[in-house]
Amino acid sequence: MPRRRAELLDRVAEYILNNGLAELSLRPLAAATDTSPRMLLYFFGSKERLITEALAHIRVREQLSFRRAVAMARPADRIESLLRDWRLSATARRQKYSRLFYEVYGLALQRRQNFPGFLEKAVGDWLPPFEEALAALGIPPAHARTMATLALGAVRGLHLDLLATGDRKRVESAYRELLRLISLTIQSRQRNNAHPAHSRNGANPTGRRSRGAGPRKT
Repeated sequence: MPRRRAELLDRVAEYILNNGLAELSLRPLAAATDTSPRMLLYFFGSKERLITEALAHIRVREQLSFRRAVAMARPADRIESLLRDWRLSATARRQKYSRLFYEVYGLALQRRQNFPGFLEKAVGDWLPPFEEALAALGIPPAHARTMATLALGAVRGLHLDLLATGDRKRVESAYRELLRLISLTIQSRQRNNAHPAHSRNGANPTGRRSRGAGPRKT
């Protein structure tokens, strides 16, 4: 029975990924997954619970793929790799996932009780990989969380823009600018960490005073 339930969940997840939720009903879903509406309810209790579990199943698969891509990247390329896995729905499967994700996001904002935990996990489950990659590059934990929040929000905004407009050239340009700004911030933080005394005194690592540092006292 557990094996049959797991197989059904995998099929249901694929069906939802390909067809979305807007017109989802149990009868065509059961036919597509080689079962019956009665058996779906037997295994999952309700349509809402089935949808919730299927979405969680898809999210876990996406996160595993995401973490593998980041882990395989060289440290110097980790931030680009971190964002590349989200890279603007470049593949057909990523586009399906993105469309489903934002569809459910909107539905959950209207009826949170129908998708328990989705909104919290939509952010909470994705911040740690970003934070870990940033911390590995020398960003202090508190600032890593802030940067991770900014990066996650920015990439999701670019996803929505691309899905809505199809203007890949413009959105890709904005994506590259995001990478550049994040890289500059990381480099600045790394320099400050390497020369904390100079940072406090307003001096740069060469011993020269930074612009705007004011006159020396005699």
